[in-house]
Amino acid sequence: PPSFVCVGGMLFVLLQVENIVNFHVGEVVTSINRSSLQPNGAESIIFTTIRGGIGAFMPFASRADVDFFSHLELSMRQEAPPLCGRDHLMYRSYFFPVKNVIDGDLCEQFAELDSSKQRAIAEELDRTPDEIIKKLEDVRARVL
Repeated sequence: PPSFVCVGGMLFVLLQVENIVNFHVGEVVTSINRSSLQPNGAESIIFTTIRGGIGAFMPFASRADVDFFSHLELSMRQEAPPLCGRDHLMYRSYFFPVKNVIDGDLCEQFAELDSSKQRAIAEELDRTPDEIIKKLEDVRARVL
């Protein structure tokens, strides 16, 4: 329930906001909108950044998808180290620890790995590399 405060004869409502996700985008976010980028597409939180970047936060439809992509993200952190040597998790947790977000940019790098690393990750996930790439494309298609 909201709290009320009276200051100078005016009544103010204090709204409380719950923090449900933390994720360092890497740039200053200039706008956030909840919308769909295509007719009948999945509704997402779309954001733009000061340097012209566009990103999206999309909810997963099932717990199985969350488990799959969180395992893929974990495997990608181990198999695809960052180019500059900075720990990926430390970067995404720059101000606050990452909370309730799976990094799609990192998962998308699966297709760029060499085939032996793709097969190793796919075996951990009990899938084929083609199935993983297809699943990544399906998620991207829901937003775009």
